[in-house]
Amino acid sequence: MVFDVKKILEQLETGTPAEAGVPVWQQESWQEPEGFANALAVAHVGRGAPLKSRAGHYYDFFHDLVVRHGNTDRVALRCYDRRSGWQVLGYKQLHEQASRRATEWARQGVKAGAKVCLLHSVGSELLISLVAALGLGACISFLPPQGRRFISCRLEELAPDHIAAEPHQVLLLEGFEKQLLQSKGQASPAFTSHTYKPGEPVGLLFSPLVEPTGTPALLTAEDAWRGALVDGLLTFGLGPGEHLAAPGYHPLQHLPAFLFATLLRGATYIHLELSDLEANPALLTEHPVRALGVTPALRDVLLRARTPLKNVAHWFRNPEEPIDWVAWRAWVKQCGLAAVPSSNVLVDAAAGGAVLGSPRRVRDLHTETPPAPGRAWALRDVNMSGQDAPGDLGVFTLLPDKERPPAYVVLTRSYGLYHYGGPRTARREGRVYPAAEVAAVVQELAFARGATVVPAPTGGVAGHYRHVLLVFTGAQPQQASVWLQEIRRCIELQLGAEHLPDRTEFIPLYPRKVDGQVDEAWCHMQFLTGALHRKSSDPLFQALTVLRGHLLEKGGPGV
Repeated sequence: MVFDVKKILEQLETGTPAEAGVPVWQQESWQEPEGFANALAVAHVGRGAPLKSRAGHYYDFFHDLVVRHGNTDRVALRCYDRRSGWQVLGYKQLHEQASRRATEWARQGVKAGAKVCLLHSVGSELLISLVAALGLGACISFLPPQGRRFISCRLEELAPDHIAAEPHQVLLLEGFEKQLLQSKGQASPAFTSHTYKPGEPVGLLFSPLVEPTGTPALLTAEDAWRGALVDGLLTFGLGPGEHLAAPGYHPLQHLPAFLFATLLRGATYIHLELSDLEANPALLTEHPVRALGVTPALRDVLLRARTPLKNVAHWFRNPEEPIDWVAWRAWVKQCGLAAVPSSNVLVDAAAGGAVLGSPRRVRDLHTETPPAPGRAWALRDVNMSGQDAPGDLGVFTLLPDKERPPAYVVLTRSYGLYHYGGPRTARREGRVYPAAEVAAVVQELAFARGATVVPAPTGGVAGHYRHVLLVFTGAQPQQASVWLQEIRRCIELQLGAEHLPDRTEFIPLYPRKVDGQVDEAWCHMQFLTGALHRKSSDPLFQALTVLRGHLLEKGGPGV
């Protein structure tokens, strides 16, 4: 097939589709991903420095993401710090500092294929370490420094050969101190950038979209490079020197995909914390933004502040977030974005970038989410039998699917259009809630006699759930407000604030246990049918609970 990339780009920029439904070129790209990637690579270079990578054959990320932009004065990263203002990292600085770091790490034993975990907050240190690891051919993992148990469980699962972290984060590395890399930045650059083969692992990523939680997903060089190519050129339409920003987007779900797409285009990634925008929403207007990712939280901040966004050329949202039609339309009108192109984009960094995405177009809010260009995929049976969907509703599955995590997104096809239909199982905005980890953390508290998390449908937008934490407290006197504070503090310390439950219920009973473990199926059924509520207020069960308390608590709580 012949792909006229110039015509495709013109169509995307004007926002006027040549036909109803999914464009023919996009459907053809699903059938011939490699030919599509080759055509995009030619158009991607334009008048700039050539790519060293060749689609389907080999990939040099260090060269294509950084070296080829090193002779320009472009900015790779802008980060806002509340104490010191905007921090800027140019491509020249990134090239120099990453080269020095790679040289230091090579002397400490980092080799091609080594598992290197990047334990950094989003910022310059993360980007420099990421590029240095790619230059050495490492297989990278990324973890934000949040929650001691969250970090330790994932490090045990990953068993990294090396860890990159800042000195003050050593306390999070208990048991892995020997793997910590030294990064002084004083070595003279002396290394040859690694060239990855298509199937070679470039990442083992802890994507929150992967079930079970805490399982690293393999990212191949092929997926990473093609995803960055398509996203940079088509999904976000970035040009050299233009900005991509997505305040509040989940880092484990979207990085390093956003960084790859930005750097490959020689563009700039803007990092802003939502807390900083709440204090000063005008920060978002200080630089022209080519593509802005908007979460419901950011939308609400800007709505309250009545901040106009005259500097935004395109905005996108995650289709897995609940659609509050009234709030979104009010935000579009108030911020002056009615004539600005928008799109729905679902990104999975473990798959290399956007997997679903509607074209950039000026129109009202919608649920269209066709598979991203250049993706080979299938619509499979929702019962997970493995067969193709018999109708126009099925589970969106990337191909080949043998080495990938289980698919979970339900797509519906109607009159040539594809719509997001929700997750196949209970999730929080598409992300897996770590119910077992939360329950394990809470059960260690002195007042807890058992704990489990129950997903409950909201009754609102299809496919959205609330995660209710059930804490069984036995016969002890109720202290709900004190216990709530303790639970919150414990979860924030051990797992991170994002994993707080939507609701917490204290059950003045003892849970049913099997082989010493809480019987989750029984607890879930009892809660959802209202049986636990009735038993909690029934005099007979209250008396039985007191009696069990006398028997069970003799040797101490939880015996």
